[in-house]
Amino acid sequence: MAVSHRFLACLLFMLPMAAAAAAERPGPAGLPVVMTAQPGTALERTARSLVAQDLAAARRAGDRPLLVLGSVRLGAASERPALFVQLQSPRQCGSSGCSTSAFAWIKGRWTKVLDDASGRIVLLPTKHGGMSDLAANAERFVWNGTAYASTRPAPAVDLRPHAPRPRHH
Repeated sequence: MAVSHRFLACLLFMLPMAAAAAAERPGPAGLPVVMTAQPGTALERTARSLVAQDLAAARRAGDRPLLVLGSVRLGAASERPALFVQLQSPRQCGSSGCSTSAFAWIKGRWTKVLDDASGRIVLLPTKHGGMSDLAANAERFVWNGTAYASTRPAPAVDLRPHAPRPRHH
């Protein structure tokens, strides 16, 4: 069976797009928030203004981080998508990945709703308060009405006062 050159060219053109779409397709674990550099865009200018203090601190430390961002709708279809912002550099990223913050358009302004989640951010199929749950590095974040909060339990700490132990010489 002969295959036309036009068909092969079309197939070669479409394969990378199909692979990218498959990588973006939600699976049982959720949909990853894709982070990319978007230099010169309005979204990048907005992100730069939101993390201006972090960028200034990085520059003072002699660092020039790469700014990457993603945009994902967390709530209702009528809401503006949230903006995920990440600074990437050897100083900004650790063994668990780079730290990401998320901002949502609330009451006419951008508000930080997720602070410094490490690693790849995944939009989960579950929701709390009308907002999608998020996951990063085996940590789950749920909407508490004003921001995303970790569901990781804090370690137990004994807060009762204790008398100092006697020292033996």
